Amino acid sequence: MKSRIGISLLLFVVAIAACNPVKVYLEKEEVKHERSYKTFAIINQYQGKDAWNSPTLNQNLIDDLVKGMEERGYLQDTERPDLILRYNTLLSENEKEVRDNSYNGLYPFGMYNPMMYRYPFGSPYPYWPSQTEIEKYKLGEVVIDFIDPKADEIILRISAVGEVNNIKQKYKNIGVSVDKILHEFSRNMTVEG
Repeated sequence: MKSRIGISLLLFVVAIAACNPVKVYLEKEEVKHERSYKTFAIINQYQGKDAWNSPTLNQNLIDDLVKGMEERGYLQDTERPDLILRYNTLLSENEKEVRDNSYNGLYPFGMYNPMMYRYPFGSPYPYWPSQTEIEKYKLGEVVIDFIDPKADEIILRISAVGEVNNIKQKYKNIGVSVDKILHEFSRNMTVEG
């Protein structure tokens, strides 16, 4: 019984993780593992430009970064940090094709249609066409450069990208993006061997 509950819980967690709309990309990795980083400071790459043009989202991003770094054992030091986290956010308009094949598989009211595989090149019925629409959406990106100020170089650049079509999605994706970026940061900062 306990193993069934455990397996069910594991499948639930995997399903939730698979549905997460934010993807993380490691763009640059030049970590020198002999260096020790204990303190950090956070700066905006473009002073005066808020995250996704919102002062509230900008403050949430900074708060999430501070909290995440402190949870990983780093101390915030704005005077002489060992590591500088420089952030930037981008918001862009994109388009995607959305195909609606609502009549090709189940007809009507969810019953099986035995004719569904009979017409491989589309339906012969003019009132059952497959429709393709263009849907516009906003793509939000959070980019964080981890800079070693003593060497004056970027040791890691990690970005998180996801759809942000409404304000609720923006608030959620800021937190998820920071969490995933800092997870990737922790993975790359540990010495493998």
